[in-house]
Amino acid sequence: MPKQIQQIGGTQEVFLTIAGKNIKAIETAIKAVEKLGGRVIHVFPPSGMVASVPPASIAKLKGTAGITAADAGAVGTQTIKKASPEVAEAMSAWNEHVCEERKARALASPILGQSWGVSSQQPPDPPAEVQQRLRQLEQQLLPKSSARASALGAPDMNLPVLMGRIAVGLVFVDSTVAQYAITDVEKQKVVTETVEGLNLLASFEPRAGIQWFYDVKRPKISLAASQFTAANQNSWEDLWRNAAMTSMGYAGSATGMGNYINAIKQAFSAQWAYAIFVTKYKAAWFAYYWGNHVVMDFSVDGWGINEFHRVLAHETGHVFGCGDEYTASNCTCTSLHGRYQVANGNCEKCATNFVPCLMAHNTSALCDYSRGQLGWNELAVQCRGATTLKGTWTFDFDTGVQGPASGADLWWQQVDSVKRFLVPQSGAMLVNMGKPNFDAVSYQTLKSQPYTATPINGSNNSSNQLKAGTVIAIKTNAGRYAKLRVDSYGYNLGITWVTYK
Repeated sequence: MPKQIQQIGGTQEVFLTIAGKNIKAIETAIKAVEKLGGRVIHVFPPSGMVASVPPASIAKLKGTAGITAADAGAVGTQTIKKASPEVAEAMSAWNEHVCEERKARALASPILGQSWGVSSQQPPDPPAEVQQRLRQLEQQLLPKSSARASALGAPDMNLPVLMGRIAVGLVFVDSTVAQYAITDVEKQKVVTETVEGLNLLASFEPRAGIQWFYDVKRPKISLAASQFTAANQNSWEDLWRNAAMTSMGYAGSATGMGNYINAIKQAFSAQWAYAIFVTKYKAAWFAYYWGNHVVMDFSVDGWGINEFHRVLAHETGHVFGCGDEYTASNCTCTSLHGRYQVANGNCEKCATNFVPCLMAHNTSALCDYSRGQLGWNELAVQCRGATTLKGTWTFDFDTGVQGPASGADLWWQQVDSVKRFLVPQSGAMLVNMGKPNFDAVSYQTLKSQPYTATPINGSNNSSNQLKAGTVIAIKTNAGRYAKLRVDSYGYNLGITWVTYK
């Protein structure tokens, strides 16, 4: 085995083995990693995890908080043989992750960067009629008191954000029927591809602190091919999924699936949980999601098993609120997605400055709009608050300070008892956005506004453009973007603001 060359600076990924066999031991090891300035990305109970740590701290991990090994390179064959089946699979996936041949193979892929809507392969999202049926099923899972966000863009708190600890139920629906059986080699390959795909998502935003906790299951069922007919096509997933849930000890229904997902969420103290079902049984499409789970088959159509990781990352993006961006999906730049209802401004058909993105192409990149849809805008807040902007005073949005000695971005000018203007200062610019939902105005939306140095009329007469509920977009004199909402109008303005880094 070649000697691993140590990285200088930054953070380096490392596979950790711990002596404990329960969640308490895992939590102890996570705290030790964080104390050394690192973060844990993947956890494979009962005793394996992948962390990103400063290279100089790797040697300090072994022997700390029950950590028995810290491998920056490949894990040895004998070590894998002695590990539990779950951790052995994780170690094998890790070895493939650090393998230079894999990286070279990925770079040489002839379909890397292709649009998901390319004509030579099917897109990783079902046709419109199937999508409609899945969205209807999704609505049935919501509490009756819940409703999806309105067209006005109100935040949709039913949707998760991709932050913190996520429990992943990786369920291989195996079979006693030969044509649907899953081999150990196939299972290991999918474990590797799954970890690779979710690692990609976590790498896009370290500040989100994403930790993937895996629960791998392999229920074996006995449904025959004759039970999957054209007449019951809309129920194909129900047949094998319900049988799998029964085999796992849960009710054979969507409720049973929900109970399983809630169980792993609670067991791992996760902020969110979802399931990935991998099977050779027939399904509505080769890759799709609805509600709290993703369905994947082994072929992933013409994309090939080596592209499984990016197809899965794309589908997981949907679970956490991302919209499709490739032309064939019939996306629009005005549709709203994610908890904070961020516009789909990178839709390939209409984007002003389209950039390749995981939600549009088979690529390891993510655009700003998808980042906002995943909920990551909130991680880039410079400052925020609510205050009373006093008449004749200035305000600096970069610091959140009223009446600063320098650096002010606007002035609440009082010409006389009637004439009043919100005046940009020192190179800052403004846009009156009207009265959109303040919480749903994203960083991406702010960046795309037509800013000018023209003052906004806030006079105490019929020409007033600063009535309660009005939202003002600001490009600060330091180049940041901010939003201001007028909460109350008068000589003094009641305002709420958020400034992004």
